[in-house]
Amino acid sequence: MFHLKRQLLPLLLFFVFISLVGCNQNSQKLSQNEETDGEIHLESNHPFDVNTYALNKLVCDPMGGGGAGINDGLIATLFYLDSSQPHYNKVSDYIEYGTQSNKTLFFSELNIPTRRFELGFPSETGDLIKDDLGNDLNEYFAIRFQSVLKLSESDLAGDYELALLSDDGTVMKVVGEDGEYQVVVDNDGNHPTRMGCGETISLDATSEVDVQIDYYQGPRYHISLIPMWRRVDEFTQNETQCGKRGNSMYFDFNNNSTPQQAYLDMLTRGWEPIAQENWHLPPSAIFNPCSPGQLPIISDLNIRAVGEGFVVASWTTDLPATSQVLYKDSSGNETLTTSDNILRTSHSIVLSQGLSFGETYTMHAVSISADMGKVLSRPVSITVQ
Repeated sequence: MFHLKRQLLPLLLFFVFISLVGCNQNSQKLSQNEETDGEIHLESNHPFDVNTYALNKLVCDPMGGGGAGINDGLIATLFYLDSSQPHYNKVSDYIEYGTQSNKTLFFSELNIPTRRFELGFPSETGDLIKDDLGNDLNEYFAIRFQSVLKLSESDLAGDYELALLSDDGTVMKVVGEDGEYQVVVDNDGNHPTRMGCGETISLDATSEVDVQIDYYQGPRYHISLIPMWRRVDEFTQNETQCGKRGNSMYFDFNNNSTPQQAYLDMLTRGWEPIAQENWHLPPSAIFNPCSPGQLPIISDLNIRAVGEGFVVASWTTDLPATSQVLYKDSSGNETLTTSDNILRTSHSIVLSQGLSFGETYTMHAVSISADMGKVLSRPVSITVQ
């Protein structure tokens, strides 16, 4: 019996060791969980990779709108000219010869009546998009929009005539049966707000039409862009407004873009702006980071230099969210740390790489909730020691 116990002793010690390791692992997991009001909130992965569209390179609905779903809207790329380039009068030249911005734009819809446009494109961090020379972009730029056009539940199947109201040039293309983009509306060139009439496409409840809209803004100060359509049949009369233009013809840009009679008459003839519920993101866009979500509330913010080139940032949020730090040096260069995509309520980040001794940085804590609610903390100035 004594020998049997001696033989079992190593086995018993092994099970004790395994139990202790398991308890230690459980305690580590619990320490990584967050406890609020007596409830434990387990950490989890964000449903999307928030690094896909960096917050400081993201522009959401710069011309108004908002509220698109996570898979809805239009994704867009911005191109601009530098001062040495000619001022082109074709949108294709802007895109071919212009510089592509590193920012990504998302739009819930395109319904921009004629108005003055002088403020440029603010990013989600509050800074205006600038060209490589640091100039705010408000003229001589182009935007390429991409989306998938579908009928909503309230739209009837049938033939839809397409048109564009725009200032300046805009070209709409759709993917045809051969898989190539084909021009369906050509409203290109420098001009005030003009109605460009286009082709007719057939749509039913199952139709998904890949759309590309190329738009450019020439010299300031007016802007407009409204893709429109109307359901037509053999009794529909030809549109008499095609090609007519004037910045005061369709909207009063000095009075909150109030619709003028020419536009109201178009509505009575069946025309309407293509609505938000008709625009859906192409698969290549993955998700819409501008989809509105519940905003986390940041508290207990503490950003401090701890010596030898290290900065520690910590904060809490009232609901699980991701952890990042956005910082800017004295020259205005921005850096956004990479998120580990973990949703938590207690946040801590150690910064060291890329920081210069003696440099003063403006830093913000950044958190994004599971449904894409985005928040930046108040700015904190830190001098690296």
